[in-house]
Amino acid sequence: MSTDYPRESVEFQPVTVTVDGTPVTTGVQFCITAHGGRPVTWVAPTTLDGKIGVMVTGLTPGLYDIWAQITSSPEIPVIDCGIISIT
Repeated sequence: MSTDYPRESVEFQPVTVTVDGTPVTTGVQFCITAHGGRPVTWVAPTTLDGKIGVMVTGLTPGLYDIWAQITSSPEIPVIDCGIISIT
């Protein structure tokens, strides 16, 4: 995962989500939080070239965590997908 983005960029960040080692592309939602924050508002993934992820745009400089939530009944796992930096 690329980690550094200028604040003026609008870029797709692909995110690979796995459950028990198996890639998941359906039933996935994402949340971007300030580093150390907890996810609250989930959004549908952006899809580009057959990959899912988030669109990095409109963030002020700083560190951010990307979270994924897999909505599969009865479990709803939340996964910390990594950190991005906005410069």
